[in-house]
Amino acid sequence: MSDPWRTVLHGPLSGPAHPGTVLLVEGPAGTGKSHLVAGLRRRHPAGSGCLTLTCADPSDDEAQHSFDALTGAAVPRLLVVEDVHRADEPARHRIRRLARTLPPGCALVLTWRPEDLPADRPLLGEPLTCPPGTAVLRIRTGPLPAAAARELTERTLGARCPAEVIERLYAVTGGVAQVLVDVLPALAGTTPDGPTVDAVDALEAPPRLTETVLGRLARLSADARRLVHAAAVLGEPASEAELAALTGMTDLTAETVRGMLLAALTAAVLTDLGPRRYGFRVPLAARAVAASLPAPERADLHLRAAQVLRRRADVPWPQVTGHLLAAGVRRGLVRAAERAAETHAAAGRHREAARLLQDLLADRRIPGPARARLATTALRRIAGFSLQDAGALLDTLTGAPLLPGPLRAQARVLQGLSLCTPTTPDHDGWLHLERAARTLPDEPGLAARVLAAMSMPHWPGIPLAEHRHCAERAGAALAATNDPVLRAAVNANLVALLLTLGDPGADQALPARPPEEARPPEEDEDNGDAASAGHRARALCNAADATLWLGRYHDSRAFLERGAALAGRHHAGPHVAHGIRSIRLLLDWATGRWTGLAERAADLVADTARTPLLGHEARTVLAALCLARGEWSQCRAWLAGDLAPHPDQQLAPVAALSSTVLVRLALARGDHDDARTHATQAWGRLRSKGIWAWSAELAPWAVTAALSAGDPTTARAMARDLLTAPAAPHLPLAAAARQWCRATLAEHDGDLARAAAGYRAGADAYAALPRPYLAALAAEAAARCAASAGEGEGTDADAHRDTVDRLTGALLVLTGLGATHDAARVRSRLRALAPPRRGRPAHPGLSPREREVAELAAGGLTNRQIAAALHLSTRTVENHVARVLRKLSVPSRRDLPARL
Repeated sequence: MSDPWRTVLHGPLSGPAHPGTVLLVEGPAGTGKSHLVAGLRRRHPAGSGCLTLTCADPSDDEAQHSFDALTGAAVPRLLVVEDVHRADEPARHRIRRLARTLPPGCALVLTWRPEDLPADRPLLGEPLTCPPGTAVLRIRTGPLPAAAARELTERTLGARCPAEVIERLYAVTGGVAQVLVDVLPALAGTTPDGPTVDAVDALEAPPRLTETVLGRLARLSADARRLVHAAAVLGEPASEAELAALTGMTDLTAETVRGMLLAALTAAVLTDLGPRRYGFRVPLAARAVAASLPAPERADLHLRAAQVLRRRADVPWPQVTGHLLAAGVRRGLVRAAERAAETHAAAGRHREAARLLQDLLADRRIPGPARARLATTALRRIAGFSLQDAGALLDTLTGAPLLPGPLRAQARVLQGLSLCTPTTPDHDGWLHLERAARTLPDEPGLAARVLAAMSMPHWPGIPLAEHRHCAERAGAALAATNDPVLRAAVNANLVALLLTLGDPGADQALPARPPEEARPPEEDEDNGDAASAGHRARALCNAADATLWLGRYHDSRAFLERGAALAGRHHAGPHVAHGIRSIRLLLDWATGRWTGLAERAADLVADTARTPLLGHEARTVLAALCLARGEWSQCRAWLAGDLAPHPDQQLAPVAALSSTVLVRLALARGDHDDARTHATQAWGRLRSKGIWAWSAELAPWAVTAALSAGDPTTARAMARDLLTAPAAPHLPLAAAARQWCRATLAEHDGDLARAAAGYRAGADAYAALPRPYLAALAAEAAARCAASAGEGEGTDADAHRDTVDRLTGALLVLTGLGATHDAARVRSRLRALAPPRRGRPAHPGLSPREREVAELAAGGLTNRQIAAALHLSTRTVENHVARVLRKLSVPSRRDLPARL
């Protein structure tokens, strides 16, 4: 920040110790000049004199009288004169005299709009002259920074907004603060989930902006107004020649056009937007001007705009299509729309492509052959669309009039496939695919895609045998075709099941490694690679997801990075992007990369507010983080709120993970019956599925829940179920969970030495994955058993030292992760293992248990959290805390940290 800015923003401009200061504040209307001046007034010392005057129209006698009142009076410490561009010559003369005679310690602030000031005249009519030593500073206001616009929007609307909404809002308002403030009330309450891009696109110009731009437009000549009308309908920067062609006036000379343009620029209706490009600084102002035109004239301008844009070297086909639609012209519309969809897709604007195709397919005025061409384009592009946009487009395709039967049938199949992912993963969706598969005996390619979608093991409630059968049938159907795109689409789905089962065929289903992936996208067009790139990216992401749930975290991250890079190069579509973000969240949570994780998860929840199922993995991560911090109410809210889908509608491994969090939450709260209920329900879903590798997250806690509820029979049955998962190298997470379950049962049986050894083995197995959080919890459990077995009493120095070392390591891990609740519990266990202090105790009169409670309370834990950590009742903890406060003579628990 420059020194003048520091002077203005961080200290008063006037005062006895300051020389005189003249501050010139210029900027277009609505860019915050008055707001800046108000800030200066707030920083001015109270009682030192401050006066604000406004230069009004010379005919405003009352305003002139207010200004004349300054004559002969003592100059205040801070004098602000606003709207100097409106001052007449007598007012300018007075301001010049004030500047020439400005006393030391006084400040003169002048504000004006440069667009309303003649370009060939100084601000005050004559050069500014000030006393020697006077500081003359200039500030130019302009559009808000993007971050400030986001903050203003979210503060006004009281809700987080997706980045795409903020970007579109910033674009249409030009970042002008006053315009942004004026349109935000129109966005409030547009949808229950907050404003959308569609709502921003539907905004009308606010009245203040409309009156300003139409008032300036009215002062122009008729010919200059026609040029402005052309620029408004075009809606983007244009050259001088393009604007002239848009007017439709064929007899214009270059000199006449230049004069019309200069008049529009001088009146601040149009703005210089780049090298020889002119248009509206605020796009909403263009909407106001275009809306003021009669409909026939506006339609003619749209048609001429399409013609002008087609003559550009790089034709902007989306804009051409929009102008043809607005003009009501169907000739050339379909070809333009096809190219517009390609342009949108190449730039990653899949939403715009989907909406354009959907609108045109629903238009009954488009002939049947043209509609069939559009349908073919839509089906070719649909894999890149979001789930919502693809669903809406498929609904339109299946009901489109005059569409050939085969195309409608293909649309119905894709409607069932839902982009080859279960968008609503329930039994009805599965039955829909089954019906589709039965109706395609003569379409082996489409049948293979349907069956491959049914082979994906994540469907809830569908037995593993069904997925295997579908995978076999998909492979048989795929053998009848050599289409590389079809093979990529089918393999993208098959790879999930193959990796989950450890099938060696997974290597053949996965995309080849570079150099194929490193090939530039433009080189892929001729051999079909561009069309299959999205499927290859999806295959890698499915592989990352499959290996994630098995505990193969290094493999998962490698697959994810390859898939993300490929998806980014080929604009694979928003549904793939959402999947990448979800997998990365889960992977970072599992492997202990918790820094910034909560913020990223919250962003994904906000971005998927319209489709909560897409954000459920992020909600589960947030719940798990809250559990580790002891924020139990918020933990439950993430998983049991209105937006949380029922477990029967969640992808099977995600449902197991969210149930694990709920089981652990109930155990932490001491609600053993609730913990057992969640555990048995989740275990029943896993038993129906038959993929026991996915029980590895749940198993340790489900066994603990059953034992804590007094049901060892169920606990042992769960442990046996986990043993049915193959002890194969591709299932390292299940192997670690087996160690934990064996140790838990041994602890229940009273074999504490064997339990401690089992927990240590589990901790080592989790650390090797790596799962640092679970490794730390297993180490804590090992220390608990070792201490109870007598290993921690000094009879075996090596064993005691090993226990303390492991527990210390666990504490460091939990503290580094930010798992404050778990860390407090482990710290308490570590102190219990410490040898008795010699000499005078640190806090005479406190019992060992009271010291333990005091330290946890000083760490910020509530009574209920302390009770859970120490396995005490809440009432007992309350009594301990009361005695601690009395013995230490501190008024409240907030004073404990300093006292301890």
